[in-house]
Amino acid sequence: MKHKYTKTPLIDAIQAHFKREPISLHVPGHKNGELFHSSLIEDFKHVHKYDVTELEGLDDLHDATGAIHEAEQAAARFYHAGETLFLVGGSTVGNLAMVKGLCEQQDQILIQRNSHKSLFNAIELFQVEPIFLTPELEKETGHALGPSIKTVERAVQQFPKAKALFLTYPTYYGATYELKQIIKVAHEAGMLVCVDEAHGAHFVLGEPFPPSALLLGADIVVQSAHKMLPALTMGSYLHFHHTLAVDSKSKIKKVLTMLQSSSPSYLIMAALDGARAYTEEIVQEDIDIMLAGVQSFINELATIPQLKVIKRESSPYSSDPLKVTIKSCTTLTGFELQRLFYDAGVDVELADDMHLLLVFGLTFNKKVPEIINRIKKAVSSYAVIDKENKVVETEKKISMLHVAPHQLKQFDTKKLKVEKAEGYIAAEAIIPYPPGIPLIFPGEKVDNEVVKDLKKLYEAGAFFQGTNPVVNGLEVLELEEVE
Repeated sequence: MKHKYTKTPLIDAIQAHFKREPISLHVPGHKNGELFHSSLIEDFKHVHKYDVTELEGLDDLHDATGAIHEAEQAAARFYHAGETLFLVGGSTVGNLAMVKGLCEQQDQILIQRNSHKSLFNAIELFQVEPIFLTPELEKETGHALGPSIKTVERAVQQFPKAKALFLTYPTYYGATYELKQIIKVAHEAGMLVCVDEAHGAHFVLGEPFPPSALLLGADIVVQSAHKMLPALTMGSYLHFHHTLAVDSKSKIKKVLTMLQSSSPSYLIMAALDGARAYTEEIVQEDIDIMLAGVQSFINELATIPQLKVIKRESSPYSSDPLKVTIKSCTTLTGFELQRLFYDAGVDVELADDMHLLLVFGLTFNKKVPEIINRIKKAVSSYAVIDKENKVVETEKKISMLHVAPHQLKQFDTKKLKVEKAEGYIAAEAIIPYPPGIPLIFPGEKVDNEVVKDLKKLYEAGAFFQGTNPVVNGLEVLELEEVE
């Protein structure tokens, strides 16, 4: 029920272009969809005309002055940003650009330990020195949240030369934390705050959604529009706060010209323009309807004894109401439950050892009764057990790499069985996926907690990007054990 209409500058420009019925004597090679494999040509025939290139009137992402610039300006106004840039390489390219644009080699940065692998890749690529901040744990699930205010206060005192604080907000599961106060602490220490808000592009809608990082004072925010908005995969936004220095913006823009394709997808950019417009047209009645649909789903789930819906505490934490985390109350692990759902025709976002994450969109899902019926049938034969989740509080430590990224190549490596790797320095990253958060990073010391987590995830059925370390061993540096 949309009552507003907002302009879509880039979409309008592309539509004006193909209404001319031009003859293509330029790239791309499908020639406005005339050439394509027969298995796809019918499905793609209405899409190809948006897959254009930097032609007259269609602007250039790397030097935007026309339709793309106008579309980015529209996004900046909606998100209350000083400036917004379109990203065609996902939040990954935004994270890489933030690190490279703000830091020189061997500069120190403070970084939330449960950050996405793209930030860890940036550390390795650009040879910065990370100071890891251990996050708080959610009591109900054991999921990592964000660092506490006290942890950040200790970190800025111990490492006053750190260039910036890099945070992830919300978590993959939609949970948030005390970001406003953390930003204040970092700013008072003279540090910039960069936020990977990949899963929060819809927070701009306001309550009952959590507050957006940009409105809470973050200097630079990256959002994956494709995760929660109706955009195409890889479409993302990078927002600059009004107060961010021109020099910092210029450096990040320059890096983006290096990291993003010189032939950016107009399909993705048009979808970014449309996703912003779609979200901007949402009114309160739309929000009420979508959330009522999610609540009806939760109410029905509550009647299934084999499953439990996780209810998060409100203050000081909040949660995205479009994300529903459920816990297995059977002998099934979260990964086994995911497979059961898949066999029933229900695809979920991710699983861990005990939970599933379900993600709803910005509209009422009319298939709730059908989804519930399929789930009930899938789990009805499993006995209900009281599956206690013991959350062990970890030390809120602030840690550094034992070997810096630029020094790793100096050492030979060897493979060790996981249980024998404790005390050694990892030579590879171990990344359970999703959510793509490294369990161990090259240069980190392998401790008992990591070994236990690896075995626990393996036994539960987790998928690891690359080789499975429990089966194939963990690559470590040829060093004596580190005290």
